[in-house]
Amino acid sequence: MFKVKIASALAFLFAAVISSLVAWGAGSVATVITLTGTVDSFAEWDSATQTITAANWTGHITAVNQSRTVTGAYHLYTNVTVTITPTGSTNSGILTNGTQTLATEYMITGGVDTPDGAYKVAGTGLGEFFAVLNTYALTHVSGTGVYDVNLLARMSSPAASAPDSGDYTCGVTLTAAW
Repeated sequence: MFKVKIASALAFLFAAVISSLVAWGAGSVATVITLTGTVDSFAEWDSATQTITAANWTGHITAVNQSRTVTGAYHLYTNVTVTITPTGSTNSGILTNGTQTLATEYMITGGVDTPDGAYKVAGTGLGEFFAVLNTYALTHVSGTGVYDVNLLARMSSPAASAPDSGDYTCGVTLTAAW
């Protein structure tokens, strides 16, 4: 009987040691990891350089007192409210061939808050397209990351004389600032 008690006690002790080892080995512990990434406010055009070619216009000028139009559709990727400012670059934004110029007018439409309702003369005077006060607000809406901005242009030949034949060129810069 004494042997049975010793055997039972040893079995109990063995079971207790084994179960404590198993319980210790089967435990778990967790940690929660919080990640933070930052997106800064930015705006960028779908391309740093855009081109409108002669083939994009509604036609070539073939007479006096004639106008042709073109629309350049551009995408502005932005996550912040911006102000778009047009400036004349090459030939001050006026279609030019040597010393000859065509009447050149512009308007902005698309995702801007207040699109133009009519063409504005290419120039820097009050009410003209490149005037310092001629800017376009574009209000960012959360969840919208791309906005269409359209630059419409109109070229016109003089009413009483034929312009020289050839390609007339100019440049416009649209700057989005925040």
